[in-house]
Amino acid sequence: MSALFIGFFLLRTDLGEMGNALTSANYLYVIPGIGAYIMALLWRTIRWKVILKPLGDYKVSRLWPVVTVGYAANNVLPVRLGEIVRAYYLNIREGPSKTSGLATILVERVFDGLALLFLVAVVSLFIPVAGLFQDLGDQAHVNWLFLTLGLSLPFFTMTAGLIAMAIWPKIIEALVARVLTLLPGRLRPAATALSSQFLLGLSALRYPRRLAAIFLLSVPVWLSEAAMYFLIALGFDLQDYFSSMSLLVGVLILTTATSNMGTAIPSTGGGVGPFEFFAQATLVFFAVDVSVASAYVLVLHAALLLPITILGVVYVWLSHSSLSELARASQDNTGAPKPDSVGSG
Repeated sequence: MSALFIGFFLLRTDLGEMGNALTSANYLYVIPGIGAYIMALLWRTIRWKVILKPLGDYKVSRLWPVVTVGYAANNVLPVRLGEIVRAYYLNIREGPSKTSGLATILVERVFDGLALLFLVAVVSLFIPVAGLFQDLGDQAHVNWLFLTLGLSLPFFTMTAGLIAMAIWPKIIEALVARVLTLLPGRLRPAATALSSQFLLGLSALRYPRRLAAIFLLSVPVWLSEAAMYFLIALGFDLQDYFSSMSLLVGVLILTTATSNMGTAIPSTGGGVGPFEFFAQATLVFFAVDVSVASAYVLVLHAALLLPITILGVVYVWLSHSSLSELARASQDNTGAPKPDSVGSG
């Protein structure tokens, strides 16, 4: 999939013109852009603290390295295997079971999608979003309605499903118990423990106020990341393509949404390929020169991936380990965690 979307990206890019755009850019804007992304990660850490509250009262300062290492792992491992690394790293640092931790990360991802869809809905009040998705579908050779539903419907369905599982855990446990009768008897205790710990990780969704807090904290996550898109855009003079700065902001919020929702497509680490294609296509739809858009997207993605990956590697190195060791260990330890690893709370 990465190769396919990189192909789409390169097919309409003049490499010489893109090179000129890269050499003429002002890279000083990348520095505050990275600062904006670090702020987005801080908001993510605060939100994760809220989601983890039923499992224990963890300090943001303790969760920050775990989030950083998880994102670093996501940037180098395919199909978001970094999420497993983060759940495992949380387990060895703070104690919650890996399965409960993975459930909280799933909650994160669902609310990321809901927040992005919310921002798209707001921007659609003054920007032709329907036309954009139709154009994206044409370029990806997929029916635009199918593409739109494919990018949005799973988030609503999963939200409803996770909330239902959190509110009625006894019903879910009874259904799981019936299904587990199909397994050999020696596997049932471990499978039962895993399902119980997964439901425990969804506990934050039982409370309306905490549910609202998770969503409200998801909005500044993406506004901070959109601020990074905006700052780096100034270095490529993207404002020259728009009649007002507010229109540029709206388009970049849309670009933030389409590029990140596009990375839900299975791909290599960091969403390489889908990210470039969807970000480039969004900007070109709004009449940004394709070579400038391509150069901007490459620098933007590098700024998203490299600093946080380096920081994550540093954190792991300080703990006398490595990302590859964490990745192997997190996949080798997929059995049912010990009962006392569920954590306090």
